Amino acid sequence: MKLHPDQWRLVTVSHRQLVIWTIVAALALGLAVLPLKTLLLIGGVGLAITLLLIEPVFGLYAAVLSIPVQELVALPGGLSYTQAAMLLATIAWALRVLAHPERRISLGRLFPLWATLLWALLLATSFTPYSQAEAFKETLRWAEAFLIWLIAINTLQRRWQIIGLIACLLLAPAADAVIGLSQFLTGNGPPSFRITPDQIFVRAYGTIGQPNSFAGYLNMAWPLALALALGATAALWQRREASGAERAAQIRRLSLMIGLWLVAALLLTALTASFSRGAWIGALCGLLVMALAHSRRSARWMIAALGIGVLVLALGGIGLLPPVVAERLTSITRNLTFFDASTAEVTTENFAVVERMAQIQAGWRMFMAHPLTGVGPGNYTPAYPDFAVLPWYRSRGHAHNYYLHMAAEAGIIGALAYLALLLGACYQAFVTLRATAGTAWHSLVVGCCGIIATVAGHELFENLHALSMGIQIAAVWGLLAVLENWQSRSAERE
Repeated sequence: MKLHPDQWRLVTVSHRQLVIWTIVAALALGLAVLPLKTLLLIGGVGLAITLLLIEPVFGLYAAVLSIPVQELVALPGGLSYTQAAMLLATIAWALRVLAHPERRISLGRLFPLWATLLWALLLATSFTPYSQAEAFKETLRWAEAFLIWLIAINTLQRRWQIIGLIACLLLAPAADAVIGLSQFLTGNGPPSFRITPDQIFVRAYGTIGQPNSFAGYLNMAWPLALALALGATAALWQRREASGAERAAQIRRLSLMIGLWLVAALLLTALTASFSRGAWIGALCGLLVMALAHSRRSARWMIAALGIGVLVLALGGIGLLPPVVAERLTSITRNLTFFDASTAEVTTENFAVVERMAQIQAGWRMFMAHPLTGVGPGNYTPAYPDFAVLPWYRSRGHAHNYYLHMAAEAGIIGALAYLALLLGACYQAFVTLRATAGTAWHSLVVGCCGIIATVAGHELFENLHALSMGIQIAAVWGLLAVLENWQSRSAERE
């Protein structure tokens, strides 16, 4: 018996329905059997993969957003959220490159400097007398930052993609700032983070785990929020006399301005609550550079305001501040003084200062013992017992000065390569600043300049590349390169 073609069509449809209902049944069974946490994980991974296949820029967003949560939960295989996000982002971008071989890969102005730094780290890894495994892990962290920079300059091509990255660069630190402020107000933290023994307040540390590193993460965001808030305020003032047809747009601009000011205030408040002196100095560096980048007139006003502030504090105005804040400010000068930690008399008041100097001296000894290639990336702690300043036997993980830390771990070759990369980023910021036009774009570049200066100043006291936080600063560097190209294309169209 032969079936009519229409009957065959009915049979085919029924097969499709069978497949669909089988999938639905499997999903229903999963909902009934699997734990909610597992379902959310599967759903989140599925959604992330789908978005990455549609648009690789979402991988860049995921990597930036993962920084505050990377240490909270370990994924299967021991991967952190950041490592998983980096893996997915790299695969998605590589697939896009393979699918479109006609599109040239942009290498950018900083590519030779990135390559030099990675080569220097690999060289130090090869010659380390300590753990090559630790050296390779640290080199991989820098490779992550390089990949983020490379993905950024090759995927940020449209306005919405740039806005999306800006939102990620601000929202992740803002969420961590909320956590840090709640810790500060409730006293939820280790006893060693307590500001004074007779108060409940603790230094804010967020999900990063350490107040100084937490403050460094905030220093990678608040200049951008502040510059954009000032730019939004200026734009709103310029268009204050809006017609009836423009009132809806004015309301949106007002909402954006208020939101940016709230984010900037939140980040700066949490930065203050961290009680990180190095972060405060870095913040002052950022403010000065932002003022200089905005205009010479604003720079003069900023320098004058800082001079007056320092004079007032020197003449006794520091007594008007809360005692704990005044003590932190006056102790900054002690942190800038060099002395021999092995001969210093340790007291409760100077314990932190002497310990910091002991770590600096140990880093210097590492560099002097291995001046060309250092003790190996990530090997400060394994090498510390051989170079410790007695009786400071415990390593704090870094030399409390990242420039010296890089010299200790990667030698003069690695330190010069890092300084060259940092200077290259500064030059990129300068070129982009000169190329930008318009209040919004100019404010965005000014904020990026502030981040570079803030991080450079803070690194005099802290390692800000731990916990893959280098991803945040690398994304900022990539954003500057994209903005330069964006402005150049806009000028050509005009």
